[in-house]
Amino acid sequence: MSLPPLAARSSWLFVAILFSTTILAQSPYIAPTDPLVQQKLERWKDLKFGLLMHWGPYSQWGVVESWSICPEDEGWCQRDAVHGKTYNEYVRNYEALQTTFDPVKFDPSKWARAAKDAGMKYMVFTTKHHDGFCMFDTKTTDYKITSPNCPFNDDPQANVTKGIFNAFRKEGLWTGAYFSKPDWHSDDYWWRNFPPKDRSVNYLPTKYPERWQAFQDFTSADRGTDE
Repeated sequence: MSLPPLAARSSWLFVAILFSTTILAQSPYIAPTDPLVQQKLERWKDLKFGLLMHWGPYSQWGVVESWSICPEDEGWCQRDAVHGKTYNEYVRNYEALQTTFDPVKFDPSKWARAAKDAGMKYMVFTTKHHDGFCMFDTKTTDYKITSPNCPFNDDPQANVTKGIFNAFRKEGLWTGAYFSKPDWHSDDYWWRNFPPKDRSVNYLPTKYPERWQAFQDFTSADRGTDE
């Protein structure tokens, strides 16, 4: 299976960490052909020291980024019963974290200065992990930090991704977007007609091509606004 490539923007460094090796086992890596992207990747290789940051509603529980809602028996997918006695209850409570995520002390300028002082040359921020929660403004879903469902939505810095990128660019650091193409919140990826089996799409795309196409269209459109 292959997903449509993200649109390349010369001002962003897109880091190809969108799938685990398990998901990619059937699909070889396809190197970018855009010369501007190739040039930037070559320059990025020499930057050496940078920051990869995972941060989202799951941080309220102090758990690893979104993996606990993946129905696999791996160490990073373990669920604490205090957050839900069954898998389905856990997922419901996990998705409800959107309604309590209110990082009022958010100050990306402090993060950027600390990274620069440490000698870092770039940063990569998780704009959307596999759970599908968008840390940026988008018209494609309400599962986002700028949704009225999230108490942080009316904060001047609600578009967290924009604020982080602006702060790090101001300090002279390169910025990159970790954007997960798999989206476990999307009914066109984890179709509610079937239970999820693992981290991958839970139906056969060749059997349901229209649904798979709808997911590809959604992924291509999920760019965000006011970048």
